[in-house]
Amino acid sequence: MIEGPPGVGKTSLIENLARISGRTLTRVNLSEQTDMMDLLGSEYPTVSDSSQDTDEVQFKWCDGVLLRAIREGHWFLIDEMNLAQQSVLEGLNAVLDHRRTVYIPELNQVF
Repeated sequence: MIEGPPGVGKTSLIENLARISGRTLTRVNLSEQTDMMDLLGSEYPTVSDSSQDTDEVQFKWCDGVLLRAIREGHWFLIDEMNLAQQSVLEGLNAVLDHRRTVYIPELNQVF
């Protein structure tokens, strides 16, 4: 965790470290409106064409930015963590503590 006043180059430092080390960096700015679904993903309704000329609504999983970064092995930069809701911070706890995992019940998988 890097703390400091705004505009001193904290984000630029991490972006440059990622570039120099050849890593892809995924960056997200948290706010009061951010929830864990934004970060991990959720199921969204989609319309599929069936062979019987009727539209069926199905739900399809869509990864959030954090889960996508975990799957692809990207560095993940969280900006403005101080603006996040307590529930988001608690949800991130398992990823940031010694466990370094997150369980997605909809997929029945640990990442």
